[in-house]
Amino acid sequence: MPTLREKVAEFLRQVSSGSERGCDVNSSCTSPTTGTFIQKYLNGESRKRQPEIFFGKSCYELPVKEISKLSDHEIAAFTGPSGGLIEVNRVQRAFQSSEPDVDFIDEDSMDSCNNIENVATDNQEVTTNGIHPNESIKHHDGNNQENTVQEHDFPEEEEYIAGVKNWNKPSSEAYGIATTLYECHPVTRENAGEPIADAFGVCLRENSAILVLADGVNWGEKSCLAARCAVHGCMDYLNKALYREGGKIETTLDIFICLLRSFHAAHNLILQEDGMLTTLCAAVLCQMKDSNKFIVCTCNVGDSLAYVYSKKYGVREITQGSHDIYSMRDMRDALGALGPVDGQNPELSNLTVAMTIVDPGDIVFLTSDGISDNFDPVVGKFALPKKTERTAPKATIEDTPEESKIQKQEILQRANSNGDEKHSPQAEITLPMVEAHQRHELTLLRMEDLLTNGVNEGDKPCETARQLCEQMIDFATKLTVAKRRILEDPELYKDNAAALNQLEQRRRRRKVGEKLAMVPGKLDHATVVSCKAGIQTLSPVTTLSNHRNSAI
Repeated sequence: MPTLREKVAEFLRQVSSGSERGCDVNSSCTSPTTGTFIQKYLNGESRKRQPEIFFGKSCYELPVKEISKLSDHEIAAFTGPSGGLIEVNRVQRAFQSSEPDVDFIDEDSMDSCNNIENVATDNQEVTTNGIHPNESIKHHDGNNQENTVQEHDFPEEEEYIAGVKNWNKPSSEAYGIATTLYECHPVTRENAGEPIADAFGVCLRENSAILVLADGVNWGEKSCLAARCAVHGCMDYLNKALYREGGKIETTLDIFICLLRSFHAAHNLILQEDGMLTTLCAAVLCQMKDSNKFIVCTCNVGDSLAYVYSKKYGVREITQGSHDIYSMRDMRDALGALGPVDGQNPELSNLTVAMTIVDPGDIVFLTSDGISDNFDPVVGKFALPKKTERTAPKATIEDTPEESKIQKQEILQRANSNGDEKHSPQAEITLPMVEAHQRHELTLLRMEDLLTNGVNEGDKPCETARQLCEQMIDFATKLTVAKRRILEDPELYKDNAAALNQLEQRRRRRKVGEKLAMVPGKLDHATVVSCKAGIQTLSPVTTLSNHRNSAI
C-alpha cells in the first residue's frame, strides 16, 4: 500500500505536469487524502480527548501546582547551531539605557515570591571564554547529496556559560537540530539566508529540564545575533534562578515568575549586544509533588511554539493561546518579538504563559515556524484554505497611535517567508477545503501521524527526543525539495551568477513565483529542540563527533 507521501507526490506530479491523468471535473481521479487521517478528520472522526492546557497573559491567571524539589544533578546540555548560545555575551556590560517596557513582568511578584533572587541583574558581570576551532562535518540533504559545512567545536570550558560548564553533552533524551531549508547557490554552493538565524538550548537534569528556542526575524547577522542572545539570556537566568543553592522553587507560580524574568534578561542582552528582533519560546519541565507525572510550564512571544507528543494522546500544542486558531494567520507575521521593535521596547502583545501535565515517556518539543508551518496541510498542498473575510489579528499594543501600530506590523513582517497558498485549478477540484481551526488540528494530526507511524510501512513510533528531532527535520527537508530544485536552476543565475544579496535572491524568487506556488513546503530556517519526560539517570551517550546540529 502506498504511503500518504507517495500518494501526494504522484498527485502533485500529475497536476504540475498537466498530463491526461491529472484530475479535472470530468475525471474520476481520487484526492490524495482519501482514506488518510486528513479525510477521516474532515469526515467527522474526532481526535483523542487531550489533557487540559491552561494558558493566559499573566501567570496569576493559571492554577498553582506544587512541584518536587528540583535536583541540580545535570544529565545533558546542548546548544546550536554553530556554537549556539556560547557565541554571545563574552563580557556582559552594564546596561546603560532606560528599561524596556516590560515592567509588568515583576508586577506583584516580589511580595508573593521573596524566595526568588533576581540573579540576572543588569550590572552583573559574566565572563565566558570562546574558542573557534572548526572541523569539517558531512551532512546529507533531501537529495542524498553530501554537503560539507564548517561546524564549531565546543570548547572545554572551565567556567560556567549560561549556568552550564559543558554545552556539548547531547543525549538521546535531550537533543536539538537547526538547519536551513533554503536553496544552495549553484556556483558559490552557499545557501540563501545565511547565517541560520535560529538558536536553541536544552539542559536536562535528574527530574527537570529547560528548553529554549529563538527565531530571528528575517535574515542577517543581526537576526542571528538576536536569537543567540535571547537563548543565552533566558537560559542563563533560568539555570541560576531555578537551581541556586538555598532557593525554594516550590510551585508552578515560582517557575512562571522565573520564566517571565528570563524574557526580560533575554531582551536586555539583545539590546546590550546590538541585536535585532527575535521570537522566543521557553519551557520548564519538572516533576509534580508526590506524583510520577510531570508538568510543563511555557512562555512564548512570536510564532515559535511548544508541543507535547504522547503515545496515548497524540500531539497537542501547549502554546495555542498565543495565536488565534480560528483565524487564517498571515505566515509572514511573527506576531511578536523581543528586541528593539519600538525604540528599545519589545512587542509583547502575544506573549503567553501556559502549562499542561504530561506522563513519563512523553516528549516535549519546541519548533521554529520553519518546522511547524511545513506540517500545515495548506502549505503541504494537502488542503485548500476556505475563503473568509476574517483575517488574523496583527501584533499591536493598546492605546498606541494608529501610525505606530502600522509601523510595528511592518517591522514584524518576515520578508522572506514563502508559505504560498496558491494552487492549480486541478487541485482546487480535488483537495478538501479547510477552515482555520481545522488547519490547526490537521497540523497536529500530521505531526502525530509522522511520529506514530513513521514514513514507511512498518516504522515504529518515535521513542526518543533525538529521534523526534531527526524525523521532523527530515520531513521538512524532503517536503521542500521541489522548491529548492526550482531555485537552484542554473538558468536563474546567468545574469548575475555570484550575487548573494537579498535583493538578487528575491528577484529570482519573483521570476519563478508561479512555479514555487505550485509545489509544497515553505523555505525557511528550521529548528526543533526536544526533551523526554522522566527521571533521568543515564549519562549522555552522544558527542559532537557523531552528531549534527546543522545541516545542508
